[in-house]
Parts: sequence; C-alpha cells; structure tokens
Amino acid sequence: MIVTTGREVLKKEIVMGTRSEMKLSRTLAVCVLGICLLGVSADAELYIFGQVTGGSVDLCPNAFTMEVVEQGDQALFTFTNNCSTDGVLGRIFFMENDLMAFHSIYDQSEGVSFSPPSGKNAMLPGGNPIGFTPHNAFSIDADPAKPKNGLHYEDFVSILFDISGESSFGGIIGAIDGYSLGVGIHAQSLPGGASASFSTIPEPSTMLLVGLGTLLFKPKRRGTAQ
Repeated sequence: MIVTTGREVLKKEIVMGTRSEMKLSRTLAVCVLGICLLGVSADAELYIFGQVTGGSVDLCPNAFTMEVVEQGDQALFTFTNNCSTDGVLGRIFFMENDLMAFHSIYDQSEGVSFSPPSGKNAMLPGGNPIGFTPHNAFSIDADPAKPKNGLHYEDFVSILFDISGESSFGGIIGAIDGYSLGVGIHAQSLPGGASASFSTIPEPSTMLLVGLGTLLFKPKRRGTAQ
C-alpha cells in the first residue's frame, strides 16, 4: 500500500493545479489549521476599524486591523495597514485604563517609526461622541514628520503592554468589546487628500481564522525597526 503524506499531496497540487486552485488549496489549509489552533488556544482576537469622522472615504475592506495576542502576563497589539491606497496610519489612541500599562514598541516595519506615549493626554479627532475626551486617552504616534513614518500599505507596528495584576487578558478583550477600553486610530493621506478617525469593531470568529492565516502566510514585509 502506498501512503501519501500531506506534504506530497500539497506538492502535487502546486505542480498540477492552476493558480486559482492553488489559492483555494491554501485558503482551505488556513481554515483547517485555524480551526485546529482554536481548539488548542484562542488567546488572540482580531479587530477591524470603523470610520467615525472624515466623511465618506473610499477604502478597501478591512483597511486597518488590530490583532491582540496574549503573551504570558503581557498583551501584544499589532496594527496593520492592509489597504493599497495612499492612506497612512499615523496615530494610535487608547483610553486610559487600569487593565494594562505600556511596556514597549515591540516591533515595526522598516521605514516605520513610532515612539512611546509622551505621557500627555491626547484626543482622537472627532472621538468625543464615542467616549474619547482630551482627558481620558493617550496616543502612540509616528515620529515627525508624520504621517511619513506611519503605516503605509502592508506596514505594521506591534505595541506590548503589561497586564495589570488585578486584570487578565480576557478582561482586556472584554473591555475592548464593551468599549470601556476604546482604541482608535487616525489616518492621513487618504483618497482625495482626506484624513479620518476610526475605532475598533470586534470581528466574528471566522475573521479570526483569516487573521491566523495572515500570520502563517503573510508576505515578506520590508523588515523591522527597533
């Protein structure tokens, strides 16, 4: 009896399949692996951002995403620009909270440069109706001259937070979902020269599989800094 391994099957598909078939095989592999991973651990959440200011801006679907991953007693927030337009993400806002404390800029693409929060209060432009005020939030900004050093297409920045002793990773996720811990972003150089603010929207579990697939099969980025 001839035993065919999964690796051999995949090789055969790549050699014999068309480009569309290869993409389908890859998508199915991501979904299967994602389900397996979810069965072991689901300590990760993926969010998209909904526009809150700036009028109607023509962006690709899920232009900006935020992934939150548990790392022991820390939480890693990774922001990515998935859109091929000219939009640049230059500021990231967090509502003040007792759940976590800034630790470091953990990683970022080459050419991207974000700095730790200045300690000053910051206001998400147009964020007042969704709970942001000049006195309850801080920002992590791209270095001057922003938005040049912000997130362009396929760029990312990962920000590490220490989870407070009285809190937990689940508590942080619950606060984000319940919007007691608001997360917002401000993007510039959008189509038509516009700028706009966005806030988090929880993604359904099916999108988490896509997020896991993005991690597993992500195209090579331009590099990292810091």
